[in-house]
Amino acid sequence: MTLLIGIHGYVCLTTTASNLLFIFRYFLVWILVFGTAFVWFLYDGEVFVAPFGLIYQTPENTRLLVLAGMFSLCGSLVGWHIALLRFKFQKYPEFSIPNKYRNRLINVGLYLAIGFVLLYIWKVGGFVGGSKSYADGQEGFELTFGVFNIFQLIGIALLLLSSMRSNRIYIRYLLVSIFTLVLGMLAGSRADYLPQAFIVILLLFNHNITNILLKRQYVKLIKWVLLLICLLFIGYLVATYIAIWRGGLSFLQVMDIILANNNGLLISNVYGHKMLYFETGNMMLGGFYSAIVQVHEGITGFLLGESYLNYFLIAPPALLNLPRPLGLEWATEINDVTMTQGGIFEVAEAYWNFGLLGCFFVSLFISYCFGWLLQRGLKANNYFYLVWYMVYGLHGFRSVWYQNFSYFRLMTVMLFVYLVALFLFKWFVTDRKTTIRLGGQLDV
Repeated sequence: MTLLIGIHGYVCLTTTASNLLFIFRYFLVWILVFGTAFVWFLYDGEVFVAPFGLIYQTPENTRLLVLAGMFSLCGSLVGWHIALLRFKFQKYPEFSIPNKYRNRLINVGLYLAIGFVLLYIWKVGGFVGGSKSYADGQEGFELTFGVFNIFQLIGIALLLLSSMRSNRIYIRYLLVSIFTLVLGMLAGSRADYLPQAFIVILLLFNHNITNILLKRQYVKLIKWVLLLICLLFIGYLVATYIAIWRGGLSFLQVMDIILANNNGLLISNVYGHKMLYFETGNMMLGGFYSAIVQVHEGITGFLLGESYLNYFLIAPPALLNLPRPLGLEWATEINDVTMTQGGIFEVAEAYWNFGLLGCFFVSLFISYCFGWLLQRGLKANNYFYLVWYMVYGLHGFRSVWYQNFSYFRLMTVMLFVYLVALFLFKWFVTDRKTTIRLGGQLDV
């Protein structure tokens, strides 16, 4: 399985023309499944992948976890290719829009990206400092909807799309986007800002990698892959640093912890046992083990779509004070044993509802929607679909690792944006026609 998953990852890279946003989504699943298979191959169960419930991390459950992950990866790649089956990127080499509207949208992107991150910082109570893991919270104003980062990402998407020339994005707008994301990180939210900042940084290299794949220059590809691995490792260290620093330690203390043996590197003695250290990913794998055990020991059985139907009940803003069922992550405890904290992995939720077939078809459907937004946006030269596509991709970390409900929440926000745009569309983007009467004739 380790070998098959590795080959599948290579097939994904070479058949998707290095589409950065899809690859990011795909590898959020791949890295946890491959890591689980690889560590069991190397250590034969002596090193674990989830923080809690060691008695449930059996070879049988682990094999099922890896198999379910493989079903998800296959579904994800199939869904993407189905959406783009008859689409030829060569026909649509560049997204174009008149300069006067381009500049207008750049300004809107700047206002949204900067304005909503400042609102977020105000809302959560400022930057992290001292011994706080997060900012103080609930300060500034009482609005309680949790979509600040979605509107900020809409601004970043508008900014990047509008500033594109000859399939290249102006670096100054990339830097502005990164700066706004760093501000969100400093307020204590890594999940909603650090992965997005990493993706935007990678956009600096995406054009080169695409050309290498199209020209089959594999030596250069290996160099870029090695560079990518280095960047991933740096990103991992940054994420680990922020996690420890939020506990109030000094820079030198944090670096000592990161560099010490078995602390912060790949195999760590954390939670009282040796573990392949994914941090948040370990929690997501814990929830996956819980789903497998609860299904097969008859604790809950298959949910048959119940958790997905609950999306409609928790979609209304919290400020309306409507009844809201708890997310599936609150149901992962087994016999008073905590299995995870913080969210429910996409593959775990799919398996908990529909088993192996659910893993395949849920991931297929999500990737199909992703690819459909891209091809629809490029074919129609449509900003709305392309912005949705970009925010969809940038939102992958929250949606894949924490819960697919984030994709559903994004859809409700985009539909709201669409309704607003209906009233502003002719004024905002399209060419406005002027009527002039000359000598009894009507010229438009």
